[in-house]
Amino acid sequence: MNDAKFILSKSKVLEQYNTLKNLDIKISYSYKTNHEVGNLLQELTDANISIHAEEEIDMIKDTSRISFFTQAESEKQLNVLIEKGITNFVVDNEVDIQRLLNIIKKTNTKISLSIRMKFQEHRIGSGQYFVYGLPSRKVNELIAELKDNKNLKELGIHTHRKSQNVSEWEIKQELEESLTPLTLKTISFVNLGGGLPTKYRSYTSKVLPYIFQKITEAKTFLKKHSIQTIIEPGRFIAAPSIKLETEIIQVNQNTIVINTTIYNCALDTMIGHHKMLVENETENKGDYYLIKGNSPTRDDIFRYKVKLNTPKVGDKLVFLNAGAYNYTTDFFGYKKLKTVLVD
Repeated sequence: MNDAKFILSKSKVLEQYNTLKNLDIKISYSYKTNHEVGNLLQELTDANISIHAEEEIDMIKDTSRISFFTQAESEKQLNVLIEKGITNFVVDNEVDIQRLLNIIKKTNTKISLSIRMKFQEHRIGSGQYFVYGLPSRKVNELIAELKDNKNLKELGIHTHRKSQNVSEWEIKQELEESLTPLTLKTISFVNLGGGLPTKYRSYTSKVLPYIFQKITEAKTFLKKHSIQTIIEPGRFIAAPSIKLETEIIQVNQNTIVINTTIYNCALDTMIGHHKMLVENETENKGDYYLIKGNSPTRDDIFRYKVKLNTPKVGDKLVFLNAGAYNYTTDFFGYKKLKTVLVD
């Protein structure tokens, strides 16, 4: 029996990257989505890298490419980041902003500051997820206060939509309604964040031409104000660039057991409810099967209902779009699967 493994396609990484690059916008890859993909982008492209934890800093060869997302760091911790060469920060609350301003004043450091702004503010609630960012009113006030700060070499705004977003892309309209003339005159860039969808069992990528049209509209609007447009893909690049290759170790009536578990390769299936497509699954010939991992837990289910044609023990079973958030846990002592790089 072969070990389960991830297969990372270098050409697919570049294809996805260039799809966005061709929109004539700056790219900052969200490193937490998949480190192996981020390392390839560092090597092969000029993409910036968005990181969210101090532990990731040493994985980035050129710290000038880093945009660091603060989250309740102390002034001491912020000073360590600056000492490591971080000069681009994304901040989503007033406490973190004040701490950062204090430390750059004390150290006489010049930084680029991006303030995270809530989009779609008309929604009643955030549901089960925390909504990052400040209201546009507060963002405009802060931009006005900070525009002459000698320690800020650039000011910008960061927005973000939820993962796998297929509807909330009226960016130009939101920017027009949210930003004052003074803010548009002051800021140097707007980072549109992530949220670009990729294809899973319950999602389609057919909406991408519409999304790209809306991004282009926003870019054109911002360019008129001499503002650079940045986008922050993670899943869009990482997911389709990686396959998960497994092997069938048991077929029991209509249940297939494979030689790995959600807990060491596909937690996004459980947490994000993104059901990966199976290579060669069919809509016609074959029978329906449940695909289960090999752990003794009741929720270790990759897919509940997949139509396959006579699957047998020893057959390969390959999941597509498997590269986003494919981290592991130490549950049962599991180890992360190896990643094999192919052209």
